[in-house]
Parts: sequence; structure tokens; C-alpha cells
Amino acid sequence: MVKVELIREGGGTPPVSYVVIAARHKGGWIFVRHRRRGGFEMPAGHPGEGEDTVTAAARELIEETGATDFTMEPVAYYSVDAGQGEQYGRLFYADVGKLGELTDHDEIEGVRIFRRMPRNLSLREVMSFLFRVARHHADGLKV
Repeated sequence: MVKVELIREGGGTPPVSYVVIAARHKGGWIFVRHRRRGGFEMPAGHPGEGEDTVTAAARELIEETGATDFTMEPVAYYSVDAGQGEQYGRLFYADVGKLGELTDHDEIEGVRIFRRMPRNLSLREVMSFLFRVARHHADGLKV
């Protein structure tokens, strides 16, 4: 079983292994189809050596979706424990005005806009949890 939890503010900044971007475009949510995992997921990736999470999130959004015009803000830190110890990530929310060509063809098979969370998800426990958090954030609800 995979356990996903938000990290409450005031607990310090954990060492982040992943950034995930919940992105809206023309009233829908942007999901990418991961080539190896086969399902849909929100754009995501690892920060590079010496790269801060904001820069990593912007880079991943551009590479995986082709976003060329967007605003982005951090939403929350979170932890994931799949039985091998906790790893940490940071969730972002983006409003995307324009999509161009994606550049990460090694991992990403395609980009689709959904009105709600797709059924065929990769990393179902993590993506569904983070999607709910992002949707609450977008609706102005407290997370």
C-alpha cells in the first residue's frame, strides 16, 4: 500500500525528490501519457543537481507539455511511502495559456486535456491524492 500525506507548514523543508505540476488549460486539466508506465499522470519529474524546485517544476512543465505561456505557484510539500521509506515531493499549480510542442519524447507519449481525473492513471494513489489537493487549491478551498 502506498501512503501519501501533505506536510504541514512549519515542519521545515524536506529534501525534495519529485515535483508534480497540476496544470489547467482552457477549463481542463493537463495530463501526460507516460511511455513506460502506460497511464496518464500530471507532468512531473526530478529536480536536477543544484536546481531548486520552482525551476525544476517550470522545466518539467515545458518539457512534458510544451507549455509556452503559464503562471505557476507552489501548493504543498508531500510525502510518499511505498514501503521503502518516505520520499518527498512538492506540488505546484499552473494556469497554462498556450501549449506548444513537448520536447520529452523519451518519457512522454502524448498530452491530453481532461475535464476530470482520467481513469487510466499511472501511480494511481499518488496522482489521485495530489489531483484532489490541486483541485481544492484551484477552487480556493483550504487544503
